[in-house]
Amino acid sequence: MKIFKIILFIIFLVLLALFSIQNQGYFLTGTPLYIDFKVASLNYKVMELPNWGYWVLCLVLGLLITGIRGLIAAFRLRRQVRTRDERIESMKGEINSLQTRLDIFIHDPYIKKHLEEEARKDKEQAATEEKKKD
Repeated sequence: MKIFKIILFIIFLVLLALFSIQNQGYFLTGTPLYIDFKVASLNYKVMELPNWGYWVLCLVLGLLITGIRGLIAAFRLRRQVRTRDERIESMKGEINSLQTRLDIFIHDPYIKKHLEEEARKDKEQAATEEKKKD
């Protein structure tokens, strides 16, 4: 798979070089950029740059915009992870405290005796119900 990706990348570079060489006249031609907002005082003319410069400028601006949006999303997700980690830790603490309370409750001799009596009564009741069915 790695070799396949390398071959695809080389094919892409060859096609890019072929495209650039065949359109060299267009890319090297310098043209000014006009910005007209259809208002008398808002007409601008940017200095003359070769067309490849505009392409690179647009590419860099696009990468910057997507990078900034990605950073904003990453910070938001990091905050969500942090709050959920804090919630998980608080729930783990609550589970531990409930577990210790349960351990104390079960190992208390008076409560243990009461639980055993209830279990015995439940067994007797189940046995009598089974006898009634027969």
